Amino acid sequence: MFIDPVRRFTVDKDSEVEAVAAVYELVNCFSSGMTSKRSLFVVSATMEVVTEYADQRTELEEKIRSLEAEKASLLAGIASLKERIATYELERSATQLESEVEALRTEKAVLDEKAAAYEAEAGYDLPPNTGEGV
Repeated sequence: MFIDPVRRFTVDKDSEVEAVAAVYELVNCFSSGMTSKRSLFVVSATMEVVTEYADQRTELEEKIRSLEAEKASLLAGIASLKERIATYELERSATQLESEVEALRTEKAVLDEKAAAYEAEAGYDLPPNTGEGV
């Protein structure tokens, strides 16, 4: 089997297997005694490409891990902020309701006093206030 020592190998960025096969085939050229400056250059260039892709892959894997960690952190932060906002909104609603209830209590007390005053003044006989329905 004859292997061309000057053969050019196309290495697809997505295919490490092809790059490794290309290097393996070129190494076989050397082991069969077919060495030349050109084949040394091709092996060197191929190794650089393989190394470059390996480095890019490592960088991308690190970037992906970093981004996944940041994503998880952001999702946790968002969930925490949503809980805080929901709590603040509930507190605001409770405060508003307390104010409304207090105003209604005050209005009821004023009306009770006014009704008692009319009853005492004019001798009206009003039904007793049971607090129901109001």
